[in-house]
Amino acid sequence: MSQANRPVKRQIQTSSNKSKHQTSTHNQQSSSHNNSNQSVDIVNDMIKKINNLNHELKNYPIRELVEDAKKLGPYLKRQKLETNQIRKFLDAVNQIKSQLIQDKKEIQKLQEIQDKAERQKEKVQNSLQDLNKINEKIEQIQLEADKEKEKLIFSKIETEVVLLKPKLAYAAARQKAAKPLNDVMSVAIDAVESKEDFERLVQLIESIIAYHKAEGGK
Repeated sequence: MSQANRPVKRQIQTSSNKSKHQTSTHNQQSSSHNNSNQSVDIVNDMIKKINNLNHELKNYPIRELVEDAKKLGPYLKRQKLETNQIRKFLDAVNQIKSQLIQDKKEIQKLQEIQDKAERQKEKVQNSLQDLNKINEKIEQIQLEADKEKEKLIFSKIETEVVLLKPKLAYAAARQKAAKPLNDVMSVAIDAVESKEDFERLVQLIESIIAYHKAEGGK
């Protein structure tokens, strides 16, 4: 090959390398864009799922919850969320958990509710003869008693549960990285109306934070 053609060859190689670099950069940007869209989708998907639970977070299927947390946790890591940014929120959740431990006074009240239900059942058995009607009435009495006990237990923590929203909203206002978590948790907190709902909320929070830390989140 003549010397006159050598610069042309170098120019072609340089152009080819530049093209490869541009393609690689474009692919990286495209991948990043796709990951961003998928992450936004998981936030919206979780909000939609929770809204469809009709204010009963306990009905969030646990396997779906874990899979959703597995997607949201890494996204929060990429947003550079750090747990110290939502420390007051996490501490408040733990404080509420500790309030659910029953003391002697509460145990006594719960027993009084059950004792009352048992007396009502006995009256039904003595006043009715139809076995089907007896069983139906007894089930109804027990259901009402269980609801009353649940209401008593949840009344201890209801105020603190509702106040979780402003704590996380404040963190999201200060740190943009906390906004996706706030969007999901705000809807989830609205769906907490019983002890079982709160327990599911705790499972959701703990799962998200666990997967966030598994990705190297602090």
